[in-house]
Amino acid sequence: MSTTTEQHASSAGRRQRLGVQDALWLEMDTPGNLMVVDSVFWTDGPIDWDRYLAVMRERLWERYPVFRSVAVRDDDGTWWWEEQEGAELEARYRRVELPAPGGDAELQALLAEQRVAPLDPGEPLWCSILVDGYRGGSAVIFRGHHAIADGIRMVQLTFSVFDASPDGTPAAPAPVDRPDAAAPTETRPSGVVALATGAVGTSWQLARTALTNPVGAAHSVVSLTSAAVGAVGGRAVAAVPGDLDTVRKLVLGTRNDNAAWTGHVGDRKVISWSEPLSLAETKRIAHEHGATVNDVLVTCVADSLRAYLDAHGTVCHSVTWDVPVNLQPFDPDLPVVLGNGFALVQLELPTHTDDIEEALRTVRGRMARIKRGHEAMVDFGIQALISRLSTGLYRTSIDLLANRAVGVLSNVPGPQVPLYAAGQRVESILGWAPTAADQAMSLTIYSYDSKVFVGLAADAGLVHDASTIMTGFTDAFERLARGPADRR
Repeated sequence: MSTTTEQHASSAGRRQRLGVQDALWLEMDTPGNLMVVDSVFWTDGPIDWDRYLAVMRERLWERYPVFRSVAVRDDDGTWWWEEQEGAELEARYRRVELPAPGGDAELQALLAEQRVAPLDPGEPLWCSILVDGYRGGSAVIFRGHHAIADGIRMVQLTFSVFDASPDGTPAAPAPVDRPDAAAPTETRPSGVVALATGAVGTSWQLARTALTNPVGAAHSVVSLTSAAVGAVGGRAVAAVPGDLDTVRKLVLGTRNDNAAWTGHVGDRKVISWSEPLSLAETKRIAHEHGATVNDVLVTCVADSLRAYLDAHGTVCHSVTWDVPVNLQPFDPDLPVVLGNGFALVQLELPTHTDDIEEALRTVRGRMARIKRGHEAMVDFGIQALISRLSTGLYRTSIDLLANRAVGVLSNVPGPQVPLYAAGQRVESILGWAPTAADQAMSLTIYSYDSKVFVGLAADAGLVHDASTIMTGFTDAFERLARGPADRR
C-alpha cells in the first residue's frame, strides 16, 4: 500500500500522485470515525515554542512536500498532493492554555474533542495544537490524515522533531519494529494474491446469506449457552493452525461476540490512559512464562476487557482486534514520499476466563499461529484487490471486515532512552489509529524510556466508562507480576 512516486510540475505547483489505497483513505471519513491518526506527547517543563517550531520547520515542513500540499482530484478521479501556493507553517498550528487544574482530565477532554474534529479538505491535511499548562509543562497534539502516512511513519515523523539531548542534538532514528505478535515469517507475494483472490470470492458468496460475521454470531450463542451450563465451547475452531486459521477468519469470520459496546458509533469520544508500567518488570514476567513482552501486555488487555464486560453484565467468549503490521523494512531516513505500507491481522483475545495464567497461554498460542502463518500478507493482498473496486463497494467491504473487530490495537516499541523537545525532556508519547465502520475503540501500547504506556480512545456512547478499562489493565499486570502463589 505504498504511494507511487509519480510527480510533475503544474501551474499550481508541484504535484505528487497518491497511490490507490492512499487515495481511498480520503473518502473513508465518517462523522463517527475520522481517518485521522491522533498523537500526543508531553514534557516535564514548558516548551519554548519558537525553538520547537523552528525544528518543525526544518525537519518536517521543509523536508516533506505533503505537509505543504492539499489533496486535489482530477476529472478522471485521480488524486494528487498539490503544493499549496503561499502555504505557511503558522497556519497549521494553534496554541491553547489548558483550563485549571491542567491535569490528565483536561488534556484528555481536549484530545477527545479533537478526535471528532474533521480536517479542512481545502488545506493540508494535518494540524498541531501546542498546549500550555499541562502538569507544569507542555503538550503537543499532532493530527495527520491517514492518506499522508500510516501510523508507523507518523511515529517516525514524531521522533524526527525530538533531540537526543537538551542542547538540540538530533536523535538517531529509532527503529519501529513490527509487533512480534504478528510478524509474518516470510513473504510469498504470488501465492498470497492467489489465496487472497479465492478468499475474497468465497467471502462474497457467503455474504449473501450471512452479511456480517457468522462465526461471531455463533460464538455469541455458544458463550451464552456456556454461561448457563458451565462449559466453554468453540475450542475446535481455535485449534486450526497457521494459514488455515487465516482462511477461517477471512471466509467465515472471527470469534467476536456481541458485547456491551456493540452498536453504532456516534460523534462523541473519550480518551483515557494508564499510569506507566515498568518495561523491565514486563520482561521479567514474560521470561517467567516463556512468553514475549507483547504476549504479556496483550493478555492484560484481554483481562481488562473481561473485567469490563463482567461489570456490565455481558457474557463474551472472545474479543477480536485489528492489529496493524508494518510490511516494509524500517528505513531510518524516511523517504520524501510517505504513504502507507501496512496490513491488518485479526487477533482474537480470550475473555471467557478470569484465570489470567490460562488467558496468557491462550494469547501466546494464538500469537504463535499468526507468526507461523501469512495472515498479514494475505490481508494486504485482499486490501489491494478491494481497493480497486468502486468507492461504494470498497467502503461496504471494508465495513464488513472492520465490524468483525472491536477496534484497532497497536503495539509500538519506541526508544528506550529519554528524548527532548526544544530542550525539555519528553515524559510520555501516545497515539491512536483511526477506526472504521462501527468499531468502538482504538488502543495503543507504547514503550518508551524503559516504561510502558497504554492509551485508549473510545466511542463515548458505546464505552461508557473507558477509564475502568485502563484501571483493569493495570490490575491485570499487577496480578501477573505477583505470581500464582501471591494471587491466592
